[in-house]
Amino acid sequence: MSVLFQRQGFGDLTGALVELCTRGECTKDRLLDQDITSIHLPLSDDVDPAPGPVRLRVTRENEDRPVIDVSADVRLTFQSDGCDGGAHNRGLAFTKDGGLTTKIPKALQKAWAEQIRS
Repeated sequence: MSVLFQRQGFGDLTGALVELCTRGECTKDRLLDQDITSIHLPLSDDVDPAPGPVRLRVTRENEDRPVIDVSADVRLTFQSDGCDGGAHNRGLAFTKDGGLTTKIPKALQKAWAEQIRS
């Protein structure tokens, strides 16, 4: 599972703790000084694809309360590896205006691609 996180509209979040959790699994990391961050959470091969909660929290350094704490029910999709295998996963996006969603805005995809190329 991955989330494209756009921090525009939240001020400086450099060094903030970001947590992504679903289906009993969590990942934690610190945000770098980037406009868009891709947050990845590896899921087990036998994960249940049925709709389940996904939670994204962002807490600034030296603060106790998250500045962002959102969740959404998400169904996983199967992606084949082209060799009779594959895994269930899902790509999400988070923006201040759109919240946490499975519909990744084209403008966000384009900005992410430009950011990783530079």
